[in-house]
Amino acid sequence: MNKEKTKEEGNLYDKIFKENVDATIDSFIHKILKINIKESEKVILKLQRTKEREADFLKIITNDKGEKFILHIEYQVANEHKMVHRMIDYWNLLVRKYDLRVEQYVIFLGDEKPTMKVKVDYSNMKFYYRLINFKELDAKLFLKSDIPEEMILAILGNYRNESPSKIVYEIVKRIEQSEPQTLEKQKIFQQLLILGRLRKLELNIQQIMDSISQYIKIEEDVLFLKGIEKGIEEGIEKGIEKGIEKGIEKGIESTSESKNRQFVINLLEGTDFSVEKIASLASVSIEYVQAIKTENK
Repeated sequence: MNKEKTKEEGNLYDKIFKENVDATIDSFIHKILKINIKESEKVILKLQRTKEREADFLKIITNDKGEKFILHIEYQVANEHKMVHRMIDYWNLLVRKYDLRVEQYVIFLGDEKPTMKVKVDYSNMKFYYRLINFKELDAKLFLKSDIPEEMILAILGNYRNESPSKIVYEIVKRIEQSEPQTLEKQKIFQQLLILGRLRKLELNIQQIMDSISQYIKIEEDVLFLKGIEKGIEEGIEKGIEKGIEKGIEKGIESTSESKNRQFVINLLEGTDFSVEKIASLASVSIEYVQAIKTENK
């Protein structure tokens, strides 16, 4: 796999993980970092050198003891040998701007062992950040959650003595028992499939899909998910956005034309795409999409 493709896939995993952690951030910080948040304020900060240097999570936190500090979290899929210097860059900018204590964490999501340097110890400077290997966290910690976005993070945790298939089954079962409607569950199942690759579960993907199909009652939903999975694989070399777009196209191709109406509804409710783009993806007229949009308001 070339470096560019690895980078694109890493960005996709980061994006999914970030979306799900953001949806449950207070719970995540409490469970994993052992910090009880009383108040928080978002901080926007970028290193100027490249677009990539925007922080994954950055907030001014006041904990339950009244202590005020900056909490900075980065998510990493692969080992980055200059990570410690990148964290120093952030620390320097944050301290200069806010003059507050900075607590820094790197959450490692990869399947391999993290080998990144976590500290420097020079004669005139000492620095460290905390590294958390997600693979060492108990998967059941996330399975116990009532929030689907948090449940699927169990796929990245430590299964202890359980088989991957059993963990997948438990995740699917818990998601199906949760409150979100079918369309929201489609997105969660799609994310589960993609995150599963981080644990090298390619051989289990079909089994995962079979498990999912036991719970999703609408046949085209399963086909749509399978199409997205295949499309992302084919399209990711052209970039994340193209990969997702390719996945949606594949999802639509996996169903008959008679089911176009349901997919137009799915796209209207499940994406931010314009009426024109949805019409193009579904191979229907703009008027057709507009009529369905009006009906479903």
